[in-house]
Amino acid sequence: MKIAVINGTPVRGVTYHMKELFLSHMGSGNEIIEFYPKDFPQFCMGCKNCFLRGEEKCPHISEVDPIWQAMLDADLLVFAYPVYALRAPASIKSVLDHLCVHWTVHRPDPIMFQKKAVIITNSVGAPNGSAQKDVRTSMAWMGVSKIYTCGAPMMGDIFLDKMSQKHLDMLAKKAKACADRVSAAGPVRRKSLKVRLIFAFCKWQHSMVLKGEESPSLDNAHYIRHGWIRARSQA
Repeated sequence: MKIAVINGTPVRGVTYHMKELFLSHMGSGNEIIEFYPKDFPQFCMGCKNCFLRGEEKCPHISEVDPIWQAMLDADLLVFAYPVYALRAPASIKSVLDHLCVHWTVHRPDPIMFQKKAVIITNSVGAPNGSAQKDVRTSMAWMGVSKIYTCGAPMMGDIFLDKMSQKHLDMLAKKAKACADRVSAAGPVRRKSLKVRLIFAFCKWQHSMVLKGEESPSLDNAHYIRHGWIRARSQA
């Protein structure tokens, strides 16, 4: 199995430990590629080059493209990051913002419909759901149907080297349970209901927008090329 890991922090603390436990339970022989904040692009500038001129025109393409290509090549996507102020850290957001051009509403890659994703987080006492939602939303809009989460709200023990055995055992149990769920799920053979509904809406939206265009936008040309909507001459 090919696994692409997006690490939201360079710190080898609780989140890193959970991620390593999860990967160890996914079995041996996996091909793993990892990215850290040093590999991430700067914050999105809002230039809209990706939407209007093509994603290759992004001023940060040299950092974005290796991450995106690794995601396309992987069977499993893993996002591992701590919870900051109840949300995903800015490092993760900087990656997600640059990948918005690949959302279903713009130019999705059909291979993403076959992906599985895992979100691993930990927080200091706070719930993990809102921070996981940032990635869940982005993955769903890219067409990922199977998304698994593994969160650990820690109370007191926030430094790995000082953590009690009870909490270490809890982290190990959570990581193994998540790995077992992912391993048991098998390949993605069909889109989830949520992804099907999003995709259906986007196809309708693009077909409506196309009626008012003299020539197809990059988004609509992408949809036409994949046979998801029909060009006006074919309608």
